[in-house]
Amino acid sequence: MADFFNRFISAFLTVILFFSNLFALPMKPFEPTPETPKQKEPGLTLCVDDYAIILPAAAKPYETTAAKTLQDYLKRISGITLPIQTDETAQSGQEIVLGFTNRSRADSAAGLIDDGYLCQVVGTRVFINGAGTRGTIYGVYHFLEEVFGCHWYTKDLIVVPEAESLLVPQDLNMKQEPYFESRETDWISPNDATYSLANNLNGGTYRHFGEDNGCTVNYLGGFCHTLATARCARSTYFETHPEYFAYRIDKRERVDRQLCLTNPDVVQIVTQEVLDLLRNNYNPESDSLQIVSLTQDDNQDYCQCDKCRALDEANGSHAGTMITFVNQVAKAVKDAGYDKVAIDTFAYQYTRQAPTNVKPDDNVIVRLCSIECCFSHPMEDKSCKQNADFMKDFADWGKICGRIYIWDYTTNYSNYIGPFCDFGVIQPNMQTFVKNNVKGVYEEGNYTAAESNGEFAELRAYLLSRLMWDPYLDYEAEMDGFLKAYYGGGWQYVREFIRMMTDYTGKYGQHMTIYRSMTDKSVLCFSKREINYCDELWQNAVAKAGTPAQQQNVERSLLCWRYWKACNRVAEFSRKNNKDGQESQKLYDDFVAFGIRRLFEGGNGMLSAAPDLTKVPREWYERVD
Repeated sequence: MADFFNRFISAFLTVILFFSNLFALPMKPFEPTPETPKQKEPGLTLCVDDYAIILPAAAKPYETTAAKTLQDYLKRISGITLPIQTDETAQSGQEIVLGFTNRSRADSAAGLIDDGYLCQVVGTRVFINGAGTRGTIYGVYHFLEEVFGCHWYTKDLIVVPEAESLLVPQDLNMKQEPYFESRETDWISPNDATYSLANNLNGGTYRHFGEDNGCTVNYLGGFCHTLATARCARSTYFETHPEYFAYRIDKRERVDRQLCLTNPDVVQIVTQEVLDLLRNNYNPESDSLQIVSLTQDDNQDYCQCDKCRALDEANGSHAGTMITFVNQVAKAVKDAGYDKVAIDTFAYQYTRQAPTNVKPDDNVIVRLCSIECCFSHPMEDKSCKQNADFMKDFADWGKICGRIYIWDYTTNYSNYIGPFCDFGVIQPNMQTFVKNNVKGVYEEGNYTAAESNGEFAELRAYLLSRLMWDPYLDYEAEMDGFLKAYYGGGWQYVREFIRMMTDYTGKYGQHMTIYRSMTDKSVLCFSKREINYCDELWQNAVAKAGTPAQQQNVERSLLCWRYWKACNRVAEFSRKNNKDGQESQKLYDDFVAFGIRRLFEGGNGMLSAAPDLTKVPREWYERVD
């Protein structure tokens, strides 16, 4: 019935688009809004050209990093090098004081949570204090951004305005704290340490901060899918102890891709392996959170033995066995004195529903995964069944777990190059996480973007990074600032294309998921009229781009639009206009020129060296036997 309904809706929309193409008038050409430079409110300022940067006498490595970072960027801005001194020097009114020195009030940053910071002017001094090991560094980057207009849009696109003198507002008083204790994403630039510090990422999976950068929130021994791979390894135990592994009723045998979580030997072995892992890797000197992941393998082969089945049935969810198992390991970790360690597990696919008769212990993190969600509607949109079901599970976990993390998704894994227009939902969804007391967020995107960067990878990474720090920021201003710097003079045309994508994604109530075909109307539902309009937008964006780098950025992002048209065989990629394959050849050549080597996730996803160009580009992959 569901398949019939979906086919009916698709046919109905096809008819609507056919008639709209027959009778619709061309869309009015887009006219960019004239830009008027924003003027800062006049006010009293300090000129800090001849100030000194003051550190504690026994400065921590990360405080020294904060001082050197400030010194470096102030020199780039003005050409002036401020000296770095310790608080052992005689006090002066002309100081930028970093960290907790003998100049600082004891209560100046009291009560700040980890990574929070306070920047303020007191008299003629500037104070930047932060909590934990990263707070002062974050404070320095925010000071450079808010006062001097610096921006770290990508790892290679850093905006540092020039100024003749270093002026600081006398009423400066910034206090910020993170909404989430763990903030992580992948993509390209987030792998870079400077970009991550400037944009407040603190996870340790895709970047490494040493002590000089304040360390990261680390997963020790693996980030995900650790059970039945790293622990109780199948190569070690399966032949001699098959009872350690999942029993499948449908196969009437044990399988080696998941564990039997009610087997007491499995509990003991995994517990000992976790304790050994901590003994060898735990850093007692670090103030950063350290996590051990005990997470199911990425398949549906959960155990159906009598004990596991009974425990799951008693809890109304397969999370019954998982949470019971994880709690036992978590208790042993706490009993061993590892107070700064949390044990992490999934609420993912078959474990997504919360159990009814067991609760996660206080040192257990539950990572709730949004893999089934629709991303053309906000999660709180009650008219969207997928998201309404997710929110019910979200609320149920919130009743029993005080430490929920979110694993969210931000790309189309079946079509990395194609448009994935989630730009209308990522801010409301982040705010939903805050309202539901989420403690950590991982925004998984195209983790192979370095070999498949043909859409809006850097824009999305930047917006996600900023939103994980402040879900209530001025989203439009953040996007516009990035677009202007990244795409140059034609940035407003790219902005209008993103608006069009947002408006026409899920336009008729369809649900865009992370595995949609480019021909699915939930991705984009454009008539010929809208296609022509978007073509004009991109033509203007290309024509008005400024520097060679900005020109290249426009042409790289244009690939997503060309890919969508080619998959749908429209415009220049129609059978009539592309009968000799010339446009397909151009698109393929541009893939190669821009370093596109992967089309979608998985072993078959690599771009072929000799594809059949009579097929749509989704079929240009190298088949692996």
